[in-house]
Amino acid sequence: MRNERLGILQRISRRGLLAGALALGLSALSATQAVPVAAQETVEDFYSGKTVTIYVGFGPGGGYDLYARLVSEFLGRHIPGNPEVIVENMPGAGGRTAIQFLYNVAAQDGTALSVPVQSMALDSLLNVLPGDLDARKFNAIGRITPEYELGMIWSNVGITTLDEIKEKSVSFASTGAGSASSFVPRMLNDMVGTKFEVIQGYQGANAAMMALETGEVDGAMQGIAGMSASRPTWIPEGVVNVVWQLGLTPHELLPDVPAVGQLGENDLDRQALRLVASAAEIGRSVITTPNVPEDRVEALRAAFNAMVSDPEFLAAAKERNHLIDTLTGEELQAKIEEQMNYPQEVIDRVKPYVVAQ
Repeated sequence: MRNERLGILQRISRRGLLAGALALGLSALSATQAVPVAAQETVEDFYSGKTVTIYVGFGPGGGYDLYARLVSEFLGRHIPGNPEVIVENMPGAGGRTAIQFLYNVAAQDGTALSVPVQSMALDSLLNVLPGDLDARKFNAIGRITPEYELGMIWSNVGITTLDEIKEKSVSFASTGAGSASSFVPRMLNDMVGTKFEVIQGYQGANAAMMALETGEVDGAMQGIAGMSASRPTWIPEGVVNVVWQLGLTPHELLPDVPAVGQLGENDLDRQALRLVASAAEIGRSVITTPNVPEDRVEALRAAFNAMVSDPEFLAAAKERNHLIDTLTGEELQAKIEEQMNYPQEVIDRVKPYVVAQ
């Protein structure tokens, strides 16, 4: 009798286990069947009806803003689903506020883009941004044009070359202690022997250029793309003399002007100047946040490539005097990686100049 009861219990136990296993199996099957439903959302499905925002770390009317607005007019045509693309200005900290927002706050789904401050890799490398921001984690979408910042002296000052500033001091407008308009002339003073007197506190490049125009200062800095768009006659007509350009090699439009990346009196200083000059290679670019799904990154890069080949885009850029010299997203990503790969001694040489004092 006892054996019969034991046999019955064992059969019940086996049936219970079988029923439980069957229930788990059905549950797992149900779950696996549910996954493809969510995964089947295409890039076009995702972007359809969405708004894509391009964040700009500077105010309206500057070079970053002008290029962002050009992109906003055309990029949506080439993104699957044709989302609306708008620009939002988020000025602050020399463009760094927008970069921090994109990295830490913005939606990481491909709807938040930026035309970032071109020093973003340098700032990340030097740890001058609050928080643990690694510029390599941004997804590069493409570069519209490199941007060579130009050191310019008003023509009536009587200075035409960088060598002359080794003998005669000139006042130079700066937008802030951590900006290139401050650290580049100070680095040139220490590493090349120039005599720039940096005057800080101008609220943006336009204010600095106004100070130059009114004679308040002898020199100021603006990018070649910005000059082409806003003051296209100044350089060819000799209103200003360009004495340096912040690039690794001279721009094709200014072949005889010294490139900062080729200056320096010893190897360490040459590498330091080359590091800060490398920001020109990022120039006016488009990036998106970290952690965007790969298919959306690929779609955004393809849309960018299609946009910069679009005859209407190119015609609009020409009409507005916007320079175009593109890199693909993959090429731009490699540039960012390269800029983040400098020896510590070079980083230590540059950091005191770039970190706001």
